[in-house]
Amino acid sequence: MLRLATPAAVASRWRRRALLRLGFLGALGLATTELGVLVAPFIRVNRIEGLGVPVTVGTKREILDRFAATNDRPILFREGRFFLLHAPSGIIAAYRKCTHLGCAVPWNDAEDRFHCPCHGSLYDKRTAVVLRTPAPKPLQLFHIAENAEGDLVVDTNPFRIIDRTEGRFDPSVIEITDS
Repeated sequence: MLRLATPAAVASRWRRRALLRLGFLGALGLATTELGVLVAPFIRVNRIEGLGVPVTVGTKREILDRFAATNDRPILFREGRFFLLHAPSGIIAAYRKCTHLGCAVPWNDAEDRFHCPCHGSLYDKRTAVVLRTPAPKPLQLFHIAENAEGDLVVDTNPFRIIDRTEGRFDPSVIEITDS
């Protein structure tokens, strides 16, 4: 004997399917939203603050007077992550990143030189040349130029650094001379 489904049974089965379909679509929507929230921070481009932009540091006369008053103590510019150094016959801008493993290299007044806190590399205060390893090469340098108003501008673009591979100071890296 052939049994026909009653209208109540058809409606009940249809409601169950609709409820399951609605639950599945809701779970799929929730999973998609969670995935979007997890991935969104990685899609957004982070702006580098300080590093990569030109930094005005003052006039050449102001910088040289400051060096004369402090026995050539390096001048830190935190926003650009560099030190201005009074090199022999000029001014250079040394990037604070250690050439060994990239730690920030601070100036040490007691030792009168740069001392990397991570592995003990020492750098000269006037040339940023390695005095004690494990650093393989001197601190990298940023380009410096004098603008039309007479101010010195340091280009902190990390892709345009002066990378010195020799363990001695080369006077050709000086872009701003004392004279």
